[in-house]
Amino acid sequence: MKKNVKVYVKTPARLHLGLIDLNGDLGRIFGGLGVAIDHPNVVLEAQESKTLTVSGEKTELTQNLAARFLKAFKIKENVAIEVKQVIPEHMGLGSGTQLALAVAAAISRLFDIKASPYELAAVMERTAQSGVGTGVFAQGGLVVEAGKNMQNPNHKTIPVICRQPFPGEWRFVVAIPNAKKGLAKEAEKEAFKKLPPMPVAEVGKICRLTLMKLLPALAEKDIKNFGEALTQIQNIVGDSFAQAQGGRYSSSPAAQTIGFMLENGACGAGQSSWGPAVYGVVKSGEAEEVQKKTQAFLDGNVGGSVLVAKADNRGAIIRVKELKRKTFNSA
Repeated sequence: MKKNVKVYVKTPARLHLGLIDLNGDLGRIFGGLGVAIDHPNVVLEAQESKTLTVSGEKTELTQNLAARFLKAFKIKENVAIEVKQVIPEHMGLGSGTQLALAVAAAISRLFDIKASPYELAAVMERTAQSGVGTGVFAQGGLVVEAGKNMQNPNHKTIPVICRQPFPGEWRFVVAIPNAKKGLAKEAEKEAFKKLPPMPVAEVGKICRLTLMKLLPALAEKDIKNFGEALTQIQNIVGDSFAQAQGGRYSSSPAAQTIGFMLENGACGAGQSSWGPAVYGVVKSGEAEEVQKKTQAFLDGNVGGSVLVAKADNRGAIIRVKELKRKTFNSA
């Protein structure tokens, strides 16, 4: 253990832009697209301690995560963790993965454990469906991940196969309507089990839209074509999840908010994971106006909150700070 230091970790949140393959006939399942955004965040600090203690936000969950990590690496010493900020859970913003990886990254730095974020995600059991959260934690920007290897279930890590920086002049208007929270844990697992396989033709459309429209538009900073591709991908994926969530999107308010943003300045829009968070991509100069209009729309309907976020092209910030040693004056 590194003595007399404190490890600081700040993570981005993530927006899930869609899954790629819900068929799996090529030997991989899921795969996904996602982007890191600069807030909300997980922020925590960790340091050596005689006992395992957690203060601040999400104390019980964080203690369980820390205990899992310590057990997995057979570490006998303990840590004290202060959780200063968390991402709202079950909203579609990647709260679980970001907190788990923040805890794992902090403790691994304290004990000089050499493990990549992808290896840490496997240890923390964050690779059940998506590697997007791990990818944005590790690298920021927009990531495309390859999904689970069905032919080798013992291969726990999910590789990122493409990462591109996101244009600094674009923004996401993120709306969280007062609607039902997204599926999580066992409910999410059951939903995936019951989903029918996506037709190969639909998988092909997503792949073509990703490779030949969304990613090139991102590289060329063409927000119109990026937004069109994003919306089309979201429509295909949403229809594939209709059985699990009762429609293309998780609720009527989510669907209505997406439609509203598309009609009021968003170049593309969709739902992040199981929602209820939805988002529109806009030029920076138009973000405030779209935010105001969307907030007014929610206020006049189900209520909710709207924020403007930039993409985070850095990923998690991890710093090791030396603590000042106590000094005693002799009489």
